[in-house]
Amino acid sequence: MEMPDNVIEIIQKQHLAFVSTSASNGVPNVSPKGSISVIDKSKLVFAEIASPRTIANLKSNPNVALYVLDRENNKGVQIKGKATIMNSGPIFENVSKALKEKMPHLPPANYAVLIDVTEVFPYKM
Repeated sequence: MEMPDNVIEIIQKQHLAFVSTSASNGVPNVSPKGSISVIDKSKLVFAEIASPRTIANLKSNPNVALYVLDRENNKGVQIKGKATIMNSGPIFENVSKALKEKMPHLPPANYAVLIDVTEVFPYKM
């Protein structure tokens, strides 16, 4: 599914998403990701640095939901999709490089998580 331009704009402006995953038994987990970025109109990616539960959940259940909020303007968007975990290749290398440039104080990325967007639910947009 292609994301509308206003959804892409809020993601690019905010760079923070709250990512929800669940284990195969349905136990939920939510984790903030400050590295969310748009690859194209139907794909997002974030760096996984220190969230072993997120990765464990995605390995058993690739369904993911995330929420990006623009508090200043009281707008937001929930996005659902399927995740692919990467620890090598061009996307992983680009995410790792961008993370190091933007936030050099953080440890390096363990994984890049690519999200193929399947649903978009805007709030007041």
